[in-house]
Amino acid sequence: MKEKTATLLVLAAVLGAPALMAWYACGIRPAQYPPEARVLNLTGVASRGLWTLEPVNNLNYWWKAFPPATLRLTLHERVVLRLHSADVMHRFYVPALALGPYEVEPGHVTEVTFNVDEEGVFQYYCTSLCGNCHFYMTGWIVVARAGEEPPEPPPITCPLCLPEPPPPAAQGVVAQGEYLYRRMACAVCHGPEGRGGVRNYNYLHDEIAGHVTTAAKLFLRSREDADTLLEWMETTTHPLDPADEGPDVGGRRIVKARLDAALSLILDGKNAAKADRSGPEPPLQMPAWKTRLTEWQALAILGYFVSLYSWDESSDGS
Repeated sequence: MKEKTATLLVLAAVLGAPALMAWYACGIRPAQYPPEARVLNLTGVASRGLWTLEPVNNLNYWWKAFPPATLRLTLHERVVLRLHSADVMHRFYVPALALGPYEVEPGHVTEVTFNVDEEGVFQYYCTSLCGNCHFYMTGWIVVARAGEEPPEPPPITCPLCLPEPPPPAAQGVVAQGEYLYRRMACAVCHGPEGRGGVRNYNYLHDEIAGHVTTAAKLFLRSREDADTLLEWMETTTHPLDPADEGPDVGGRRIVKARLDAALSLILDGKNAAKADRSGPEPPLQMPAWKTRLTEWQALAILGYFVSLYSWDESSDGS
């Protein structure tokens, strides 16, 4: 009799606990919100570099390709966002709507309630460095009037989660720099092939600068000087060593000083200046890469930038 009772108690616990949780989640919890509110559960998944509206749990986290969330809302709608993390600390931020940034901790729910008072397409971000796919962890909030066809925002895909070729066989500074530029997701902010043109909300310069003119910014005077710089990059191991005088080019001291400043910016990071000082923080910031890149790897990225300069369009490097 005791064994039967124990078995029944175990079965009641196994079957009853999920039922109780489902009853609470579907019955009690929604009743806490205003009846007109639209409740959305949004989960951050660092391993996939996205926010998703689909439930994420221990069973599907490792294998499921979760669709990134586009939040399609109706003008004047009241919305409750329930923000979850499936893994690590995230930070949810919609600067154009003055929402956040909100800390989203694993095991906790961050609730955000707001009224949708503006039409348009607004970008949301994760602004806590959460993994290799962090820079692609962004998406769209689309707001349209009731009965109107909403606009279709461009897709956002993290190429780091797609099959990619192995690191280049060549050990040259330019080849390594190009690989690291892709691997570190630098193109999210600085554009494909360093062309720039990526808008940063409330940033002083509106768009993040590209790097196709880095050779000129380093005050290199000719293609020959650029080639000499790249040759020096191949042999140096600690480019920030004060004892290293840098490449034997015209204006060596100025070139080395500007090169040191560019390296320090990559390794130490820099905050993006606000256009409106009272406005929201720009969502795209330059992180410090010194824990993930060596000095030479940062130098290789600069070497790749130097290789992008078109000397045919400028005979004096300006």
